[in-house]
Amino acid sequence: MKRLMFCVSVAAALASAEATAGPIADAAARTQVSFTTCMDLVAEQIGAAISSVEFESRQGDPTYEFIVNAQGATYYVGCSGHSGLVSQVDVVVQADDPRWTAVAKVTEEQAAALATGLYPGDVEGVKRLLLASGGAAFEVDIEIPGGNGEFNVYVDATDGRIGPVNHEYWEIGETMPGNRN
Repeated sequence: MKRLMFCVSVAAALASAEATAGPIADAAARTQVSFTTCMDLVAEQIGAAISSVEFESRQGDPTYEFIVNAQGATYYVGCSGHSGLVSQVDVVVQADDPRWTAVAKVTEEQAAALATGLYPGDVEGVKRLLLASGGAAFEVDIEIPGGNGEFNVYVDATDGRIGPVNHEYWEIGETMPGNRN
């Protein structure tokens, strides 16, 4: 029943996105793998409860990014809208997580200032991620006036370097507790 309700919410958002002209509709039209296929792949491979999904462009690749709860942890899991490849399984952590405190040298406030220094706008949320690549980063979500969605700016938690910037078109589901959202 939860999956059905989640799918109905996403279907309504997709219908709304398709009704508007511009980058959102263009990005949705370029997907070759459907939202439901990606959701099933993530659920099958991660074996977990999906609480949220975002649709974004990762360096031009339309990607569904799921927030997944499994085995007492929260993960960000990407699924390519082109290939259906499930990748980039990052762990979302709290500020006091020992794995985070062992490596993070940059504060949340510094990360937000660095991100908005390059991408001026309103900070909508900040998440702490232990990356699949082995690093640690803040994801600073910035609403840029006239930007057609939110921009997810990754700031390396060890040295403050700006990493990838993803354009998020929409998000559906629960916000994450313990993070500024």
